[in-house]
Amino acid sequence: MAAFKRLFNIVKYGVGGDARARKMADKADRRRDQFENEAVWNHDDDVIKRKYESYDEYVRHQASKLDQVVHRLEETEDDDYAEFRRRFEGCEPLKAARSVLCLGARIGTEVRALRDLGHFAVGIDLNPGPDNAYVLVGDFHDLAYADGSVDAVYTNALDHGFDIDKLVAEVRRVLRPGGLFLVDLLLGYEEGFLPGKFEATHWRDHKDFVETIRQSGEFELERILDLGQMRRDHWMQAHLKKPT
Repeated sequence: MAAFKRLFNIVKYGVGGDARARKMADKADRRRDQFENEAVWNHDDDVIKRKYESYDEYVRHQASKLDQVVHRLEETEDDDYAEFRRRFEGCEPLKAARSVLCLGARIGTEVRALRDLGHFAVGIDLNPGPDNAYVLVGDFHDLAYADGSVDAVYTNALDHGFDIDKLVAEVRRVLRPGGLFLVDLLLGYEEGFLPGKFEATHWRDHKDFVETIRQSGEFELERILDLGQMRRDHWMQAHLKKPT
């Protein structure tokens, strides 16, 4: 049986696949154990929240992520840039947006893609790192922008939010009437995705979570698209509109 499993993994993952498969399985087991740990996650609602002792602890935790992932982000930057361009070029409502604010933008690959497509774009992040030409220091729970001042808000980082209602309220505030809230999001825990050590919010089902966002911000939901697989993760995209 063990020999058959090794052969199966070699066929599926290539030479060295047995070790790779074990590593992936171990990682999945650790994620599952952590997600089911009631000391780490609050499972009282469909929208699951990581337990923090304070908002300051949340900020410190989220800001520490960049140092741990920046080398990987730099290694995959070209592929990420191409994927962002594909997503943005395929988003018809985004074409009418002159200004785009990107939330949780880290090193700013999505901002660069938007600028190259002709948009005025800027990103914010708790920790954009030094000398970042695309992303400013900022908190998406307290946006330093005027009411109705941007045409579109983009994020793929709602799973790093502390208070989704507050975050969504800030998005609605800064969007102009008719503005676009463009959300890329992962599948929920009942759809096969379990959060890692930095996600602060997770959901049972992506459609239910989009509905939560829609109701919270009193948005109009235009559509949900299946963006497909990007490396190990499957992404969806929601187009939400602020009423005129």
